[in-house]
Amino acid sequence: MCMVIFAPVLAIFAFATCGGYSGQLRVRVDCADKNQTNITISFGYPFRFEQVHFKVPLCDLKRHETVFLEGDFSTSAQFFVTVAVFAFLYSLLATVIYFFYQKKYRENNRGPLLDFLVTVIFSFLWVVSSCAWAKALSGVKEVVASTQVLFLMSACREPANECEALENPAWTRLNTSVVFGFLNVMLWAGNIWFAYKETGLHKTSQRSTRTLSEKQSSFSQRQSSQSSFDQSGASYGQQLYRQVSFDHSAGGLSLPHTSLGPPSLYSSSSRGPLILINDM
Repeated sequence: MCMVIFAPVLAIFAFATCGGYSGQLRVRVDCADKNQTNITISFGYPFRFEQVHFKVPLCDLKRHETVFLEGDFSTSAQFFVTVAVFAFLYSLLATVIYFFYQKKYRENNRGPLLDFLVTVIFSFLWVVSSCAWAKALSGVKEVVASTQVLFLMSACREPANECEALENPAWTRLNTSVVFGFLNVMLWAGNIWFAYKETGLHKTSQRSTRTLSEKQSSFSQRQSSQSSFDQSGASYGQQLYRQVSFDHSAGGLSLPHTSLGPPSLYSSSSRGPLILINDM
C-alpha cells in the first residue's frame, strides 16, 4: 500500500524538481574608464552549457566578445528524468491494475511475477540514475560558479577592471531532486520483498525445505529403529549362547531348562556292569 501511495508522488517530485529547473547568474563588469555593464547568464535543464553564451564588453577596445560556458551534463540529467517519468507511469498503471483487476493480476501468478521483476529493474535504475545525477550536479555547480565564469571573461582578467557577482544561482531545487532520487531508491528497493511475497515463491521454497526436513527425520527414525533391532537381536543371541554352554572340564553337555532326577540303580543277578539311569 505504501508503494501505491508514495511511488507516484516521489516520482513526480523527482522529475519536476530536475526537469523544470532554470537558474541565472548575474555579474557586473566595471571597466577602468568608468564604464559599467551588468551581465545575466541564464541556464537550465538539460544543462548543455556548451550552448550557453553571453556577450562581455572589452573595456579597452570598446567592443564585445562572446563567451561560452564549458561542460555538458545533459546525459545524466535526462537519464534521471526519464527514469522518474517511466517510474511514475508504471506506478500509476500498477495502482489501477491492483485495485480494479485483482483477479487477472493474480491469474497464473504472472502479474505478481512481472511486478517483482519490474520492481527489481526500477530499483537498479533509480540507484544508477540518482548517483549519476548527484555527480553531475556537483559538476554543474562548478561550471556556473562565479569565480569560474569571471575567469572566462577577458575584461575580468585585467587588473585595472573590477568584476563581481551580483546574484548566484539557487541550488535548493536541484539539491531536492537528488534527495527525492534517493528516496525513490529506498522505496523501490524496500518494495522488492513485498513484491517477492506476492509471487508465492517463498512459500514454495519453504514447502520444499519442510519436505526435505521431513524426509531426513523419517530416514533418521528408520536408521535408529534398525539399529535398535540389530542390538536386540545381538543381545538375544548372546543369551542363547550363554544358556547353551559346554562344560569342558566335566566333558558333559548342559542343556537349558533341563533338570535331572535322582539316579536309579539297576543291577543284574548275573555278574555284569552296573547301569545308572537318571529319570528325566
